[in-house]
Amino acid sequence: MTDPAAAHRAAVAAERERLARARERRRSRGPAGVSGFAQRKWRWLGVAGSEAVEAVHGMLAEITRATALSEDQRNTLTRALEGTPDREVLLPAVRAGLASLPPEAVLRHLRDLWAAGVRWLNEPGLERCRVLCSTAPGAELVGRRARAVSGGPAFSLFVTAATRGAVPVPNRFLEEVLSWAPLSVVDELVEHGGLLAEDEPWRSRDEAEALYLRARLAPTAVTRQEAERLGWDSYLRRCDFLNGGTPLRREPEDVWDLLYDVVVDGDLSSIDALDAALPRAQQIELRNIRSGALTGQWSLETVADRGLWLLMSTLWQPGGPVDPTRSAFHALIALNRAYDLVKSGDLEAAARQARSFTGEDGTGRNVPAPLLAEAYTIAAYTAAVEGSLAAAEEHARKAAERGGDIAERNLALVLAWRATTKNDRGPVTNPFLEIGLDHGSTRWEQHCREIFVQREGDQAGQARLNQAEDRIRGALRSDAGWDVFFQIPLDHSRYVMPTAVPRQLIPPLEPLPRRTSVTSGADLEAIRARAAVELIDDFRTTAPHLDRHDTAL
Repeated sequence: MTDPAAAHRAAVAAERERLARARERRRSRGPAGVSGFAQRKWRWLGVAGSEAVEAVHGMLAEITRATALSEDQRNTLTRALEGTPDREVLLPAVRAGLASLPPEAVLRHLRDLWAAGVRWLNEPGLERCRVLCSTAPGAELVGRRARAVSGGPAFSLFVTAATRGAVPVPNRFLEEVLSWAPLSVVDELVEHGGLLAEDEPWRSRDEAEALYLRARLAPTAVTRQEAERLGWDSYLRRCDFLNGGTPLRREPEDVWDLLYDVVVDGDLSSIDALDAALPRAQQIELRNIRSGALTGQWSLETVADRGLWLLMSTLWQPGGPVDPTRSAFHALIALNRAYDLVKSGDLEAAARQARSFTGEDGTGRNVPAPLLAEAYTIAAYTAAVEGSLAAAEEHARKAAERGGDIAERNLALVLAWRATTKNDRGPVTNPFLEIGLDHGSTRWEQHCREIFVQREGDQAGQARLNQAEDRIRGALRSDAGWDVFFQIPLDHSRYVMPTAVPRQLIPPLEPLPRRTSVTSGADLEAIRARAAVELIDDFRTTAPHLDRHDTAL
């Protein structure tokens, strides 16, 4: 039964049924089982009325048979059953007899005594007995006074179980009760903060329960193999994402599917769904990333997170030159922007962006060396196309100084152009770049056909396209192949956004959700019985007696 209200109603109904059966048993014993003379004797021991005397007799008859009693104790109990209870020594003998009974029997007798109005416990014991004998102890324990009721380990655990963890077990009892408390009650303590990781409750449980509790309280200490044993899906999906794997799609999509779509694939159509799925802290980070894309300005921590670069580059559409000296991310954006401008035919803007890498001192300070070599290559190409071969040679030489066969070959081309007259030189452009493709792209024929259709009516444009296509075909027939063209990029991988785990958007590992149901009535009754045994220590040494107004003295 998982509905707390239904569980409470069922517990109340079961207790009422038990009380009805107890009353029926007492009626079946006969109406005049105890004489008035005997009742007067018992009144001096705080037992008022035939029903109370019969309840006491039923208890005495059972505990008299206990083998652990001394001869004197057994004689004291026997005389009490025969009608001569001894006020001075009876209760110690009763206490010894109850201590020899199983917990369920102790609880049964204490309930009978409580129902009959026999109050043989001290004041703290009476308060605890009232709680244990209540049909709805959880409701009684919500008041401030009741919450202050204290007792031993089992009673404290009973209070916790009855209040579904709202009243915690005192720390001094935790170690003792954790070895036998039902797992559902332990879970309720966890839910209400009554148990923390430093309490290490798993030390007192079997292997399976110990692993479950560690996952509930110390999830980061659980290994992947242990998570597989638990069937802990959210842990495993998080682990797969952190290891760079591709998560299996879920329906509906969860946060890991959405993170992969937005951060790894750069699919902005899922960014709003990701925003809604992230915890608050990561949601704020995502919103800061989105707002930073308006100006290209983010915090140092965000820029340092290479796993966010693809998302940031997808969100940011710079309208002018990007300063590559601000960070490695800005340098990569600036390089890609210069390359895209080259392929779009805006060589003047591409040249400005490429020259921004060297700064005023011409050293390219704070720019990664591989990206600087690429920037010099773009600067050399744009200078050559614009007719400034001296500047092209200077930039190509600086690119070649940073190594690479392609940079050396580009420099050789520039030197050959400078050594050739303009009329004999021929085009210096790369025909692949002229038609907007990467150098050496295999889809150049299809692309040329598509552009030719788009330029219908533009004879000059179609003529330039035909010339570029003829140059590609001519190179294809030559032994040198594509090496006859000035090549950009030197290394295409330098233009690719890195793939890494986006640390700032990874939700923290949440504890394993509770898997136990509401504490069953049987478990609660077992705890109640153990708590009843603790009440034996609260028995008075001398019984109270009643005056004629039924007031205990």
